[in-house]
Amino acid sequence: MEITVETLGLPALSAVIGKKTEIALDAGTVADLIRHLAGRFGPKARQVLLNADGNLDSTIQVMLNEEGFISHEEFPRRVLKDGDHIRFMLLVGGG
Repeated sequence: MEITVETLGLPALSAVIGKKTEIALDAGTVADLIRHLAGRFGPKARQVLLNADGNLDSTIQVMLNEEGFISHEEFPRRVLKDGDHIRFMLLVGGG
């Protein structure tokens, strides 16, 4: 299946995987996609994407299609399908 991956506000990740790229994935969940990206694009991608425990860094938010943000706890349960669009975005706060 083909998944579109887009990076917003993450210039270090964009430099490694591109701002918008198509990823071929056999099947899987959002968690599987994150592991795939970290493995395929190597140490620089892992450094940006993952925390010390190997999970997605808490400063990164994930949006699936137009559904809104997915909580990090949902990643292992959210099954991807052909044509899905994943956006990785920097969590921004302010006041």
